[in-house]
Order: sequence, then structure tokens, then C-alpha cells
Amino acid sequence: MKQLKLRYHHLMCCYTFTGVGYSEAFTQNMEQAVSLLHSGEPLEIRLQSSCDDLCAACPHHADGLCDEEDSVRARDREVAAFFGLEENDCLSFPEYRQEVLAKQKELTDISEVCRECTFTALCREVLLKKNAETAAGIDSSQ
Repeated sequence: MKQLKLRYHHLMCCYTFTGVGYSEAFTQNMEQAVSLLHSGEPLEIRLQSSCDDLCAACPHHADGLCDEEDSVRARDREVAAFFGLEENDCLSFPEYRQEVLAKQKELTDISEVCRECTFTALCREVLLKKNAETAAGIDSSQ
């Protein structure tokens, strides 16, 4: 079974990802992670409050830390609390769909979960679009 290590706040990043990232390498890494999350193949998602599989390709990552570590850790705590997740929780793909994806689909404003970051405005637009698609009966989360 494949394993994907994710910081808690990256659950939200993967949900609203549209192909925009900090760098080309980071964007490609995100695309792979998002594809894996939506592939439906057996997957274990290990959640953590430290650098993860996505951070590995981030230009803000050095020596196992984000250059905005305090802010990112606060974001991780907020997202974990929103989803009712604990440190080092592991989710299977079905659990991810039932516990995380279902709750993401209920969001009306990204600020309910996320602090401000570089991508907040873009994520708000994506969330509005996803909400409109859901209302129209279109499931774009697959």
C-alpha cells in the first residue's frame, strides 16, 4: 500500500490545488500527490505537523523545517482541529473520503479552516467554484 505523508494544512492545499505553486518542482510534486489522493487506489495518508512529502520540493523548506515554521504549525493545528484529527493520525482512502473530503465539500469560506497564506485568494475562488459545481450536481473532487 502506498503512503502519503501530509501536513494537516496540506489537506486543504490538495483540495483547492489548481496547478499553481511556489515553483515548477513544487507544482509537479503537488500534482502527483493530488492525483494519488484522487486515484482511489489503496493509500495510507499519514498526517503530521512537520515537513512532509509535499515540503520535499518546496523552496521554503530547508533542513527539515519551513522558513515560516511557526505560522505553518499554527495552520496545521487549526486544520487538524477543524477535521477532528490527532497528531500522527493515519487515514485510509475510504476514511479520507468520508471524514475529510465530505467535510471539505461543506465549506463555504476557506477562512473557516485556513489562515492567510500566499494562495488564500486563489483558494477562495476554487472553493466558490467547487461549491457551485456541487450545487449543480457536478462532483469535481474525483
